[in-house]
Formats: sequence, C-alpha cells, structure tokens
Amino acid sequence: MEGILGRIVAVVLGLLALSGIGLIAYKGFASTRASTVTTDITQIITNARGEFAQNSNGYTNFLTTNASAMNTAGIFPSDMMRGAVVYDPWGNTVALSNTAAATEGVITFGGGGSETAAQCTSVVTSLKDYVSLSVAGTTFSQSNEPDAVSAANACATDSAVLVLTFQ
Repeated sequence: MEGILGRIVAVVLGLLALSGIGLIAYKGFASTRASTVTTDITQIITNARGEFAQNSNGYTNFLTTNASAMNTAGIFPSDMMRGAVVYDPWGNTVALSNTAAATEGVITFGGGGSETAAQCTSVVTSLKDYVSLSVAGTTFSQSNEPDAVSAANACATDSAVLVLTFQ
C-alpha cells in the first residue's frame, strides 16, 4: 500500500514540476515575442528613415499598397513578410501610411487579440524616438513618455491597437 501511495505522490509531484516548467517556457516565449515586436518595428523605422526621409517626396510612398516594393528595398525584417502582406510577430497585419503632408510615417500594428496586455506594455515602454504612439486611445509623445503604469493602463485589453508616428 505504501508503495502505491509513494508512486501516486511521485506522479503528482512530477506533473506539478512539468506544469511549472511549461509556465516558465510560456512566459519566456511571451517575453521574447514582445522583444521581437520592438526590434522589428524599430528596424522598420530606421530603414524607412534611410530610404524616405531624405528625398523630396518624404513618406509619400510609405503605404501598405507599396509593401512588396518596400520589402525589395529592404525596409522590413524578412520574417515580417508573407507574400505581399506585412505581419507583426503577433500575427496581425501591419498597416503603413503617412501624415503631416507626408513628412511623417505611420505604422499600425497589434490589435488582433494575439498579444497579451503584458506584451503590449513591454512593447510600449520599449519603443523610443517617435513623434507619437497611440495605444487604444491613449497617446504618448516625447514630452509624455509611457512608464510601466501608464503603458499598462493603455494596454488593459489583450487586443490593443498601436499606432506609431515617426519622422
């Protein structure tokens, strides 16, 4: 009888250990995905500035309809393109546009419900050097940068849309 109880306890402890490892792996994966979003969006901004900001047209052609040509020009990280469509690491389509008489580029991403509020918060506090960053109706700027609390409040749902405007 003691042998059977010992085996049952061992199996239960083993299952608890496996679930703990699974939780740690999930949290690590979620953190990595948020980091990838930040890196990819930052790379798009850097590449777009190099290709668009210095010419007389500004960001006139920084449009979703030109994604294939921009991909050929090396604007996007290779893992973001599927066919002629740009996707963020969360699996949402990315929209590209311009504003302020084409002197600023606009990137819209997130919002599909595949990101968590924690991932959104991490991305919002990690992005830098933008004109504005709108998150589910809350707008941040260089004079109003997000901290952990304001970012978490803006990212309160798991489907927050992020709209980043840059020069």
